[in-house]
Amino acid sequence: MSDDPFPAVLIIDDNVKIGRLVAEIFYRLGFAEVEVTSSGVEGIEMIRNGNYGLIVCDLDLEPVDGLQVLRTVKSDEEMFKIAFILTETSITFEQVTTAHAAGVDAFLLKPFDIALLKSKLKTVLRRQAKRRRIVNDWAPKSLHDAL
Repeated sequence: MSDDPFPAVLIIDDNVKIGRLVAEIFYRLGFAEVEVTSSGVEGIEMIRNGNYGLIVCDLDLEPVDGLQVLRTVKSDEEMFKIAFILTETSITFEQVTTAHAAGVDAFLLKPFDIALLKSKLKTVLRRQAKRRRIVNDWAPKSLHDAL
């Protein structure tokens, strides 16, 4: 994954029409690589095999919901740096608390405004770049440095 300001995006939404609509918005915002899936299970496989910098995932998926996808991503040492936005039409305080504890970067309530999406993206991608710099600065350059 590069430091490209427009990373590859994976959209996971069980409503295929909404997923495609969100993908179109990302294309219009300048993102060149946008993929869509309607399954949390398939989404996890795509994330493991892909090179995404941003995941936009619906919370209400079955059988693997958005929180499970989030936990899978944020608990993996290779994937945890991927920015993650959860979307939903309504969300409870408990879901917000649980998602924040799992490492979500932002929430978007559907239907969302493009200006709000742009604002959230700017914040999330800035935070992601900072997180990468911190990890890279602290990571040992070689086994010798680690010892």
